Amino acid sequence: MTRTLKRAWRALDTTFEAFSLLCLTATLLIVLWQVFSRELLSSSPSWSEESARILLVWIGFLGATIGFREGAHIAVTFVVDRFPATFRSGIGRLVQLLVLGFGIYLIVQGTSFVIDARHATLPGTGLPRSVPYLMMPVTGVMLTLYTLLQAFGISTQRYAEPEDATETD
Repeated sequence: MTRTLKRAWRALDTTFEAFSLLCLTATLLIVLWQVFSRELLSSSPSWSEESARILLVWIGFLGATIGFREGAHIAVTFVVDRFPATFRSGIGRLVQLLVLGFGIYLIVQGTSFVIDARHATLPGTGLPRSVPYLMMPVTGVMLTLYTLLQAFGISTQRYAEPEDATETD
């Protein structure tokens, strides 16, 4: 990748990760406020449970996508490892194709959900009912980008451990 493209990609990836951490922090603070207000003030705000639930859905999508970026997803290799290297390579490409298809599905279906639910409102927050679905197309785009980069041999991992590291006792 060219230097400008790398810089733009890194900025997008960093923003995506920072947003994920922001959602996690916001969830923690909202739940703490909800517990504090319920236990000590005997009144829980109506928006807190709904907001925390929305953010938990978002964190699920965002975290799964970051897990894929880092290669931390579950991989069933005990059967695949028994095949010759060329066959394993083909299976790897098939998996990339399936993940790419899933990313595109999230973009298309998520966009459809957002459009269909945009006029209704959520009862606790008054936000559009499309808000919980917003992360579907966002994570679909990022998942698609991560998959395409990996398919072209570009590592998307940011926190990879060195493979040749040895443990010392």
